Amino acid sequence: MSTRNVIIALYSVYALNYVLPLVTLPYLSHVLGPAGLGVIGYAQSIAQILLVVVDFGFGLNSARKVAVHLDQPEVVNRIYWSTTIGKAILAVLCSLVLVAWAFAGHMSPAERGATLLGSLMIWGGVITPGCFYEGSQRLPVLAGTLLVSRIGLLIPLFLLVKSHDDVMLAAALQYAPTFVCGSILTVTLIWKREILLNVKIGFADVLAEAKDAYHIFLGSALTSVYMYANVILLRMISGPGAVGYYVAAERLTNALRACTAPAIQAFFPKICVAYERGDRDYVHKVNRGFMVAFAASAVLILVGFSVLGEWFVGRFLGEAFGETFRILRILVFVPAIVGMTTTQVMLTIIASGNQSLLKRIYVYGALFHLVQAPVAIYLWGGVGTACSVAATELFMLIGVYCVSARINQGQIAVRSQTIKQEMAAEQD
Repeated sequence: MSTRNVIIALYSVYALNYVLPLVTLPYLSHVLGPAGLGVIGYAQSIAQILLVVVDFGFGLNSARKVAVHLDQPEVVNRIYWSTTIGKAILAVLCSLVLVAWAFAGHMSPAERGATLLGSLMIWGGVITPGCFYEGSQRLPVLAGTLLVSRIGLLIPLFLLVKSHDDVMLAAALQYAPTFVCGSILTVTLIWKREILLNVKIGFADVLAEAKDAYHIFLGSALTSVYMYANVILLRMISGPGAVGYYVAAERLTNALRACTAPAIQAFFPKICVAYERGDRDYVHKVNRGFMVAFAASAVLILVGFSVLGEWFVGRFLGEAFGETFRILRILVFVPAIVGMTTTQVMLTIIASGNQSLLKRIYVYGALFHLVQAPVAIYLWGGVGTACSVAATELFMLIGVYCVSARINQGQIAVRSQTIKQEMAAEQD
């Protein structure tokens, strides 16, 4: 499938995947109220933090290797199984942490139950063969399967979730799509013999993959400090109601943020190969195009929200969510900033094999956020949370852009050109 067709397919399916949660959001906001929505958002944030640990950077690192070794099924299977076994080991540990968190923390029964149900997200991340589909440029298949899973779970959501008492059921149906999707895709790949069951993997293979993925994981872990931990901190300071207002705004902006992913993911395997071949002109052209597109989108979003924002929030979520509008006035700019940052991270730093450089950037970003976020959240609640996130995302964009510029100017060596030699050495 050509890159253009991959992008078209991804945007078509991803759009529906993110429209569906927006379809359920007004229903859940009216049925569960701010507090009930806050319970689901709080539990989901805990699971997402643990999911970052489970992924451990395997996804992008393994996808890069799969893209380069796509014509070698034996090598691809070694990469897949080493990645999956590593994720499973981490998932067991994270499940134990989730249980301890649920029973050690001061939670209502609904919050405790919703927190435990977050294990569906953790194990869904293990069994979903994302690196296999991204590396082989078949992400539309993965996204389409996830879409079917979401649609299938909408039926019981609308039929059975009728009041605040159904918050645990709503949480389960919100967390389950990834697990269902991963089960379908894994069984399909085994049936088609693309995933082989007789591949011998040693603990050394798992450790080798973990070593390569560590730098990406560190970046993801530090990013989770200002993406997911904010909700936990807001819950501790202001309660579940404030979390409900913030989560509603975050889900709306996440739909915009998701618009940045398909095109970048579609180009990622080609950029990896371009760096390996030394085709810098192609890399520069693609990166420049993405940066201009995201800058233009920021202007369009500003104009649109200024005209229709308050009316939209009142009609879509209900009059009880007036605080969400004030939060959105800040968060609405974040998707464009994230798009620019993701472009530089995936299509330059990781694609060139320099993921180790992310460590310092994300350490500084996390420290910056930890200094200013608690103060902003304490003083201004949900609005302060939005301000702290926007400030940190801008800080991160400046950091990754400076590193990417040095790579593209030849001041930092492109390491992806040695991937095949490293893999050959590992096999020997």
